[in-house]
Amino acid sequence: MSTDPATSLTEVELDALWTVYEGHSLVIERPAGDEIDDYAHAVMSISYDAGHEALAEVAELPLDMVESLIERGYFERSLDGPVLDASSWFDEEIGQQVEAEEYVLSELGHSVIDSTAEPRGAGFSDTDDEDDDEDDDEDLDDLDDEFDDDDWYDEEDELDLDDDDDLDDDPFGDDDAAQDRP
Repeated sequence: MSTDPATSLTEVELDALWTVYEGHSLVIERPAGDEIDDYAHAVMSISYDAGHEALAEVAELPLDMVESLIERGYFERSLDGPVLDASSWFDEEIGQQVEAEEYVLSELGHSVIDSTAEPRGAGFSDTDDEDDDEDDDEDLDDLDDEFDDDDWYDEEDELDLDDDDDLDDDPFGDDDAAQDRP
């Protein structure tokens, strides 16, 4: 039996865990009444407007999938934030009371992140040899052969900064109109 908890997850579930990991937390909002469905989102960032009202950038997540991840132990309920300071409020946009639950990654959720993270950062693989500088020198030599100074320098592109006449010319080709301006 595999001990890697990531193997039991679908790609979409794994993406949801990573989305919450890269943000602040997972919030499930449950508006009162039957007109608006419950929904889940990851809080990615928070900013404040001029009136000190919090504005959150969120990534919507499928509620049924999130609830399944909660049931299987990948998220745990957080009663003290990091985002929500209240679990209920009146939402003026929808005209209803909203009950909310906030979740963070559990120990199991963090173990999935740890097991699926790139060990040496993006761009590296297990086949990279850190001590193999020989290939790097050859690659730089190839670049040197492909480009020379003429590729980066063109005399026609030079600006004549000593020529004051260039500043008087109208860039739109209407020199008479330029003379009428103050």
